[in-house]
Amino acid sequence: MRILFACLTLLPTAAMADVFTVQSGPKSVTVFPYLATVQREATLALPQGAHQIVLPDLPHTMDREYLRVSVAGATLGTTQLRKDAVPPQPNTDSAKIVAAKDRIKAAEAALRDLDDQIEAASLAGKAAQARIGFLGDLGRNEGLPADVSTLQALGQMISDESLQAEQDAMSARQAVRGLELGRADLETALSDARAALAALTPPPKKHAQLTLNVMAPAAGEVTIALDYLVQAAWVPTYDIHLDGKDAPQLSVKRGAVVSQHSGENWQGVALTLSTLVPSGQTQPSQVYARQLTLADKEPPRAKLSRQLADSVESYGAGAVIEAPVVMEEAAAATFDGPGVTYIVPSPVDIASGVDDTRVAFDTLTFPARRFARAVPRLDQTAFLMAEFTNTTMEPLLPTQEAALFLDNTLIGQMNLELIPAGDKAELPFGPIEDLRLSYKVLDQTEGDRGIISRSNAKTDHTRMDIQNIGNEDWQVEVRAAVPYTAQEDLQIDWSANPTPDQINIDDRRGILQWDMNIAAGVTTSISIKEDLRWPEDKVLR
Repeated sequence: MRILFACLTLLPTAAMADVFTVQSGPKSVTVFPYLATVQREATLALPQGAHQIVLPDLPHTMDREYLRVSVAGATLGTTQLRKDAVPPQPNTDSAKIVAAKDRIKAAEAALRDLDDQIEAASLAGKAAQARIGFLGDLGRNEGLPADVSTLQALGQMISDESLQAEQDAMSARQAVRGLELGRADLETALSDARAALAALTPPPKKHAQLTLNVMAPAAGEVTIALDYLVQAAWVPTYDIHLDGKDAPQLSVKRGAVVSQHSGENWQGVALTLSTLVPSGQTQPSQVYARQLTLADKEPPRAKLSRQLADSVESYGAGAVIEAPVVMEEAAAATFDGPGVTYIVPSPVDIASGVDDTRVAFDTLTFPARRFARAVPRLDQTAFLMAEFTNTTMEPLLPTQEAALFLDNTLIGQMNLELIPAGDKAELPFGPIEDLRLSYKVLDQTEGDRGIISRSNAKTDHTRMDIQNIGNEDWQVEVRAAVPYTAQEDLQIDWSANPTPDQINIDDRRGILQWDMNIAAGVTTSISIKEDLRWPEDKVLR
């Protein structure tokens, strides 16, 4: 038993281990659309044996579930992450932050000194007022001497002393006003000093602490690597320029705006932006068979009775829960490969919670088709459009920060939808004031013509005018809509003059387009007639 105890005492334990505290900071960051992975390293020299390594300056917001730790040069044992009751940390303020705090202290001291001077001047004024009151009471005293010469001397003394007291009070008031004039400057200096400290974004006071138990097989250098998730985001930005008329060209200057709320400032980190979404769906949906059943037809009931019956049945034990209504949704875009990655070439600084850092990418250039699009029923002018094909090998990502420039003049901003590689896209570049649009209803009737009018027919006759009041010929795509139906009982006939060049544009039923060349000073008209018929017992909606 003694031999066993002696052997156990020779084994290294956590209680006997040396404790090494090491500071660290973010080294590289990969930002995804809604979060980021941070990599940080710390290197220190350890003697042989068991030791504890304490990293006291980790962000308080980090998630222990996604923390990954690796150690090179030693064997990693247990790890403990502590977010509360963390021991106080030594002052790690930079020289600039220390100087900013000193300026705040100096401004506060100057303001206190000025307030003391104002208070001292006020006390002098109060003393003078007290003298004036005493002299006034002395002149009203019933025990004044009856001797005229003595009374005259006393009156002269009261007068002289009162005058001096009034002058002292006035001097005190003037001194207070003069001192208070300088208070505004000192308050401004204090406010500026506090703003200067805030602009330096000192590190937060609250940290997490990580303790590692390691075994070093030999004395040497040990490197600790940490990976963890934090709150961060990036959005793409585009400056889109349309230049030239004879050979139009579209250039897309790409960039990104990055922000983070990790609770620690990133200083000189290697930044990578990725389009992957680690928090999104990572596995295919489960497929379930569809079970169909037959039931007897229910006899028709009055609407109110049916609602009452349904409400009663819904509380019964045999209540039937209806399946949710599945709405048809637009298909989501997919891409081959693990997304797109952008590597920022130089280190960046991003303060937590305050910085929106914009980084620049490259500029893409595409040949474009320049034309006008007119929707006379809804707009008063046509709009300039540019069509191009994304000939790159990567998509243009969706963003709300796409600025549009026409011949280097900012004309607006738009939400840009996803433009996959190889796809065609159209972008707007503002109204064309020389192309004026109008829409007129020439004839509109409802009901059959005859002795008895029935509301089962409708006829519309409209005209669209496109007027070119400028000196430039325009290629114009004019668009309009006619009604459509999937019910056989509803008959829809329409005609247009001239005949549209395209029908059901972009697989949208009832959308018509005319491709027209409208010369300068010319007005072109398009007329549309619609004839609708339906059974008498139906209502058109």
